[in-house]
Amino acid sequence: MTCLHLPPVPASVEAARRWAAPQLPVDVRDSVVLVVSELVTNAVAADAAAGAADDIEVEMVVDPAGHVALAVTDASDLPLPDAPGTVPADEVGGRGLLLVDAIAYDRGWAPRPCGGKCVWALVRSPLPAERWTVSSPERLECADA
Repeated sequence: MTCLHLPPVPASVEAARRWAAPQLPVDVRDSVVLVVSELVTNAVAADAAAGAADDIEVEMVVDPAGHVALAVTDASDLPLPDAPGTVPADEVGGRGLLLVDAIAYDRGWAPRPCGGKCVWALVRSPLPAERWTVSSPERLECADA
């Protein structure tokens, strides 16, 4: 597990993307970086609305199969809203949770005992990991072929 602490400012979104990308397997990198971006953007907005200055914490776990678990904290005690069914085309924002829902295998949130909440998302590797075995660090072979 790796962890990053960021101030609740808009520039933290780019910092979170730059931190996450090199730690991720290529097959999930773009998807996970997008989810990180959306979750940190929401955390920055939640902290601003709550008037909080506490750091946002981003945690990421990548398992050997390339699946990724993300958790992002914010200072707001308000529950995470459901993703909207639709967003009018002329709206500037409001699509973040739709994107997370489209990419993540699962997502949710939980209140933190010290206040605020933790928003999490799970992203699965698109590769059928159970079909692959590592025969050497340089070469993968399909176990069912």
